[in-house]
Amino acid sequence: MKKHMGILLAVAVTGSTALSAEWEIRTTNTATVEILHHGAPVVTCGWAFWGAGWKYGNAAVTITGTADDQKQFSGPVSTLDLKIDGKIAKSAPNQLKYTFKIDSAKEIKDAVGGGFQFNLSLKSPTFPNVANFSTSQAATPEPVLLENNKGWKWEVASGKFISVEFADPVASVYFEKGQKNTIRTFFEGKEIAAGTVNVTMTVSLPEGGQVVPSLAERYGKPDTSTWFKDAMLWNKSPVDVSFLNDKPAGKHGFCQAKGDQLVFADGTPGLFWGGNIAAYAIFSEKDAIAEQAKRIAQLGYNLMRIHHHDSMSWVTRTVIDKKQKDSQHLDDEVMDRLDWWIKCLKDEGVYVWLDLHVGRIFQDGDEIGDGWDEIKKRKGEIKGYCFMNERIVKLMQEFNEKYLNHVNSYTKLAYKDEPAVMGMLITNENDFTHHFGNLMLADKNNPVHHKKFLAAVKEFSEANGLDAAEVGKTWVPGPSKIFLNEYEHRFNATMLEHLKKLGVQVPLSTTNSWSGVLHSLPAVADSGIIDVHSYGGGEELSANARYSSNFISETTMAHIYGKPLSITEWNLPYPTVDRFISPLYMASISALQGWDAPMIYNYSQSVFTKPDKPHQWSTYPDPALNGMMPAAALAFRAGQISPAKEAYCLQLSREDCYMKGLGVVAAIRTLTERSKLTIGLPDMKELPWTKAPKPDAGYKVITDINQDFIPPGQDFVASDTGELTRNWIKGIQTIDAAKCQAAQGWIGGEAIATKNVSFKIEKETPKAAVAVNSMDNKPIGESSKILITAIARVVTSEGGKMPLLSEPVKGSLTIKSANAGLKLVPLGGDGAELEAVPAEYKDGAYTVKLPAERGTHWFLLKS
Repeated sequence: MKKHMGILLAVAVTGSTALSAEWEIRTTNTATVEILHHGAPVVTCGWAFWGAGWKYGNAAVTITGTADDQKQFSGPVSTLDLKIDGKIAKSAPNQLKYTFKIDSAKEIKDAVGGGFQFNLSLKSPTFPNVANFSTSQAATPEPVLLENNKGWKWEVASGKFISVEFADPVASVYFEKGQKNTIRTFFEGKEIAAGTVNVTMTVSLPEGGQVVPSLAERYGKPDTSTWFKDAMLWNKSPVDVSFLNDKPAGKHGFCQAKGDQLVFADGTPGLFWGGNIAAYAIFSEKDAIAEQAKRIAQLGYNLMRIHHHDSMSWVTRTVIDKKQKDSQHLDDEVMDRLDWWIKCLKDEGVYVWLDLHVGRIFQDGDEIGDGWDEIKKRKGEIKGYCFMNERIVKLMQEFNEKYLNHVNSYTKLAYKDEPAVMGMLITNENDFTHHFGNLMLADKNNPVHHKKFLAAVKEFSEANGLDAAEVGKTWVPGPSKIFLNEYEHRFNATMLEHLKKLGVQVPLSTTNSWSGVLHSLPAVADSGIIDVHSYGGGEELSANARYSSNFISETTMAHIYGKPLSITEWNLPYPTVDRFISPLYMASISALQGWDAPMIYNYSQSVFTKPDKPHQWSTYPDPALNGMMPAAALAFRAGQISPAKEAYCLQLSREDCYMKGLGVVAAIRTLTERSKLTIGLPDMKELPWTKAPKPDAGYKVITDINQDFIPPGQDFVASDTGELTRNWIKGIQTIDAAKCQAAQGWIGGEAIATKNVSFKIEKETPKAAVAVNSMDNKPIGESSKILITAIARVVTSEGGKMPLLSEPVKGSLTIKSANAGLKLVPLGGDGAELEAVPAEYKDGAYTVKLPAERGTHWFLLKS
């Protein structure tokens, strides 16, 4: 048996209380802890175990229940034959007490060890002495390790500490690779003996700090026996808003970029609400394609991006014929399915975005020549290499020529001549400035490309009077980012010129902004339309805009002045519990900001059949996401939410753009949900192709990246239109426009009123999204056709299988209306109007009780 080991862990933080305490601590679903400062995580914690030879031990520990006011947790570390059980108790208002029992089934020699890994945000913008969170200087004194492996402490402000202390020494406490922001505290050491280790751990916050409920506690344990089954059908839409689409797509001529807007050739504005058809979904059966094209339009989409069409490493059939010894032949059968997709979507008024390169795998038969062995080691993936390899560029151009000159057998138009194609992407998630420049370094064992890289560094440095040693440091901000932008720009110019010569007429994006850093924007600005990817997790509505970014403000960071903006990938993907808030959130801020083409990733990357289980990247059967899409499409595409009244251009300096590695700075975070914001790039003598903009007279130019545009003491951000408000303390967004009124987030138990609608959702439904939209283009108070959508949590049936179970939203709505005699009609999963249910009309308002009958989330209040 192992010796009994008593371990005491104390986390001490000083703070003050307000509506929300300055310092908070909560548990997670994996039985770890998280410390928040002004709502922003500054300490997170995870399990970390490794066996011999750094064999990773996955700790699948979860909270399993509550008994006697104690949370119970359990789970295996399967690869190490460990079993962890324990309890967590709130032992004081500011204190949590953990007890662990770690059972080892066998002796393991030469293990690395295991326990908790703490991740510290040393440069959190919540700290008062932080000018920005990306400079090399730390925001606080560095954490220090206590003697004898007894813990660590971190002075977060004068005399205020976060401290971790063990009553008895543990196996090891150390900074991972010397990095002061990562501390490993291992309960198990190099010799794991068979038997049991008992661990006691106390996490304490001093006066002012608070133990707050975990997210699981706030939601409560659901009784899914009363939830709706298959409320949304996989091949039908519960709501039909296809009247928003002009049919066929392309009737207004080619889409063009005009300033920061999209317009068609005949002057009609172009505004797109889209998704992605990716990978296996492309090769679906033709009947299913036609059926889904109709459903896509009914849900409110008017754009689909064709993605992972060439991802040969994991997709069975791609547009590139995988039976060949090179990657230069198109697969006629797959191209026929893609032709059919374009034809069917076009008929339904749904436009198409074409990616040109995503996951093409180059082969021996492509005869790349010098450097091929280096690329072959990466299984034929050319991202990064294309910026230093002319043969790859030539092969990419040859594919583009074949692909875009391909004549659709149904529309009789080449892809490049198809006005239903509204945009194209040259290469997906492939930048030199942040992700792939490091491939050229000496330690990456790419000698041919490294030699080219060194020659390019020398040439650029000498031409611009820069230190070649600094220019070659691709991994840090500074002169290297200027150089990397130059070489990405050279690639872009070559590819853009070739596509122009082919006769492509629609806006082109070179690659996506997906790094979250400003120094990647200059080369992306070569694009005719700026594209960005942005993903969120849970609790996006609770992000404190003063200190924390979310997937919305991360999108704003990429909007370069004078260019349209597309978002070819956004999502709060399954199984994120509150993903249902994301469609309206994205739609509302897109309307405020004037973004042009948001696209959820994905509508599907699976073949279209009735699914037996949900897929993280196939949203089509998910009512939590697609159930809100009709309401979101109305809000965005029908102009139900107003554009911002004020417009700002954040003019970056050379220092801010290239030298600091900055991301979503305070000015971006605090303006995103208030007023229109675009980014101005600086003049650069080394990069004559990038010029600082001269914003129109209606723009306010700002230069202080750290300016906070939210009034002091205010715990919400409101749009300058008065229509949008988000309270991050409550985690609630409201929309109060004439034709769209909504409340979403932690609305259970809250009384929320907009101009025409009072939302009274019961505490039993802690979190939901409820939207009221006019469907006849009249204000809600005058409308004779009103869509009501009420969505909350959606989970699988037992075993992670279908059918999906969707939570009924419980409560009531009071809708002021001048129209007496309207009836409340539930909509079935197939869009059928079901038998009307009562809706009392009194004193000029209808009272709608939720959940109404019929087991649905969608209702029409109509004449």
